[in-house]
Amino acid sequence: MACRDTVHLTCWYLEGKLSPSVECEIEWHLNRCRDCRLILEAATKSLDQHVGTVRAARYRVRYGN
Repeated sequence: MACRDTVHLTCWYLEGKLSPSVECEIEWHLNRCRDCRLILEAATKSLDQHVGTVRAARYRVRYGN
């Protein structure tokens, strides 16, 4: 999965709206792309501030923040 696709799907990923196969593709990409991890971290913080905890615990466990 390309960075552009990962960024486009970030909010849906955090909200659990993607199929398991697409989630796996995103996670594979995130494990290899620091820039996309930073974008995911920013999105997680933003969603937590505006709509409450979404998947912050999952993010922190998998990506260390």
